[in-house]
Amino acid sequence: MPRISNALIRHARSIDKLLPPLLRPCRELRAAQNELRWLREHAAKVASTRNAKVRDTLLRNLVLERAKGKPLQYLLGSEYFGDLQITCRPGVLIPRQETAASVAYLARLVRQAEELPPELRVLDLCTGTGCIPLLFHDELAATRKDVRSRYLGIDISRDAVHLAHYNLQKVWRQKAYADKSVTAFVQADVLIDPFDDQNAGMPCFKAALNHYRQPPFWDILISNPPYISPSGYWSTTTRSVRLFEPELALLPPPNPDASDTERGDVFYPRLLSIAQHVEAKVVLLEVADLDQAHRVARLAQDADFFDGIEVWRDWPDQPNDAEPVELDGFPVIGQGNGRYVLCWRAQGAPWLGKDVVAKAETEPLSHYSLQPTFIYRPPSKIPL
Repeated sequence: MPRISNALIRHARSIDKLLPPLLRPCRELRAAQNELRWLREHAAKVASTRNAKVRDTLLRNLVLERAKGKPLQYLLGSEYFGDLQITCRPGVLIPRQETAASVAYLARLVRQAEELPPELRVLDLCTGTGCIPLLFHDELAATRKDVRSRYLGIDISRDAVHLAHYNLQKVWRQKAYADKSVTAFVQADVLIDPFDDQNAGMPCFKAALNHYRQPPFWDILISNPPYISPSGYWSTTTRSVRLFEPELALLPPPNPDASDTERGDVFYPRLLSIAQHVEAKVVLLEVADLDQAHRVARLAQDADFFDGIEVWRDWPDQPNDAEPVELDGFPVIGQGNGRYVLCWRAQGAPWLGKDVVAKAETEPLSHYSLQPTFIYRPPSKIPL
């Protein structure tokens, strides 16, 4: 990384004495000016009932924390995810705009479908802040008030589950949705094999479904799992990510018997197995790059469960103007870096605007009528 010139530092100081420390994380003057403005607005809001000295002290402390590399989202306490303002806290992964773009695009495809199940069920594994199901519901509810929907987010982190509940309450207060959606967040470890001996510790995915009386079948499965290999963690992530964001949400668990690449891919066989277990019609899995997308697409193909597979870049709603447009037979959609692998079965093809080319018989939707419907009310106070 190139050094910041003394001339730029002097110019920044002439504008505002708090700007030079922000040049280190921002690298550009305009970016530093934007961040200083946001930090100043945040300090003014937090210290609105106090005197100017307290406000100025708070602002200086925020600038010093940012200069050390602490993410702006943790300092401001929030990040936009689509049109939603999602609360962020240290210990829980910060939502990314590229993730929001793919989730919103999928929701927009689905909401255009002529026919949807009586209750559309969306399962989000490794949910973090809860941003994915919250945004999916926001996009769906915008135009499909006729669709009843259910959302379940699962995460191994207790802090993440608490924060997801908090964001759920916050979004509901702001939006006041009219549709009868059901949303819940629970703690479980998706890597635990439900057929292994269970101990009294963290429940597996299946045990969590049973304990919280969640339905066994889900229409759409989305996941942004830990997918960075150990070598990739040190070579591709920024210093601020390594120092401040939770390693639990970035690196899969250690495995001395796995290679570097195998460790980075460890979640995907389990996620595809869960997709089959819940009979998901559409599956969207986030990946690190096109190489990992290729490996995950091949895993999905080898599972012999899906009728279509394609790779999405960061911005799947944009025309693909880069190579490749096909990856070992899998279409590559959109612009940017390789971001998601989309898989679908025949029953979900119309939801995506795809032609139905079925290799398996279409299953009846009778299980929807067998599940109780209720409105989930989160506790009035969630500890953070």
